[in-house]
Amino acid sequence: MALFNMNSGFFKFINRLLDVLFLNFLWIICSLPIVTIGAATCAAFSISLKMVDDEEGYIGKAFFKEFKKNFKQGTLMWMITAPCIYILYLLWQLVIKSEDINVIVIIGVIFLTAIAISINLYSYPLIARYENSLRNIIKNSFGICLQYFVKTIILTVVVVIEIVIIMWNRWTLLAGIIIGPEFIIYTISGVSKKIFLQIEKN
Repeated sequence: MALFNMNSGFFKFINRLLDVLFLNFLWIICSLPIVTIGAATCAAFSISLKMVDDEEGYIGKAFFKEFKKNFKQGTLMWMITAPCIYILYLLWQLVIKSEDINVIVIIGVIFLTAIAISINLYSYPLIARYENSLRNIIKNSFGICLQYFVKTIILTVVVVIEIVIIMWNRWTLLAGIIIGPEFIIYTISGVSKKIFLQIEKN
């Protein structure tokens, strides 16, 4: 039967799912010290960008190689990302829980959210794919968000939906821990890879 053919779509899907699970496991293990989340994320992006076009090879060896290679920049980037996440969390809690809040404050929070997204969204895949200074990485991430505004908006909405689904209840949260981070990374990688190839071509 075609279903049990090693080259069938079913087996390719199962193989890719196992790859994602394994990569997510590596990301979790290497993120446990917390401070290493940035380096682990860069390593996961490096593999995911290759997975998009079936170019990843042996995942385990490649992951740790990229983890070591991008440790410094990934850690520094995480020192920027972590405060952004925390500050935005506090601001949105203020907006959601406040019964009487000024429209200008809401607009300001939305603006700060957009800035945080533009700084962080493409930075990790850029670190994973290119050799560059962190300053230029952040600058390029911001530039890509502006140049590919529609794609960025769609990508952001999809990622937010994925996060909402993961956080929906304790069962989805459990599934999210098992596969969620890498699933989000893979989603961003798919869009980023197309953008990067288009930029390289131009």
